[in-house]
Amino acid sequence: MMQSILDTLWGLILGLLGVVVAGVAIIEVMARTVLASLGIQGNSQTVLLFLLLGALIVASFRIFGRLFAVLLVAAFSVYFMHVVFGFLSDALIPVQTSGGTTDV
Repeated sequence: MMQSILDTLWGLILGLLGVVVAGVAIIEVMARTVLASLGIQGNSQTVLLFLLLGALIVASFRIFGRLFAVLLVAAFSVYFMHVVFGFLSDALIPVQTSGGTTDV
C-alpha cells in the first residue's frame, strides 16, 4: 500500500518535472527561431539563450516550487513511514525455525 502511494508521488513529481522541461524546450526552440530571424547567431545567441534558460528556471520554481516542495515532503514522509513501519512489522513476523517459532 505505502509502496504504491510512494510510486504515485514520485510519478507526479517526475511528471511535473517532465512538463517543466518540455515547456522550457518549447520556449527555447521558439526563442532560437526568433533570434535567428533577427540575425543573431553564434555566441550572442548562446549567451541570450543561457540567460533565457536561467529566467525560465527561476520562473518555473516560482510557479511550481511550492507544488514540488509539497510533493517531495509527502514522498519523503511516506518513504519514512514505509521504512519505520516496514522495519517494525518485519521485526514482529513469526518465523518457523528448526527450534520452533521465533519472532525476528
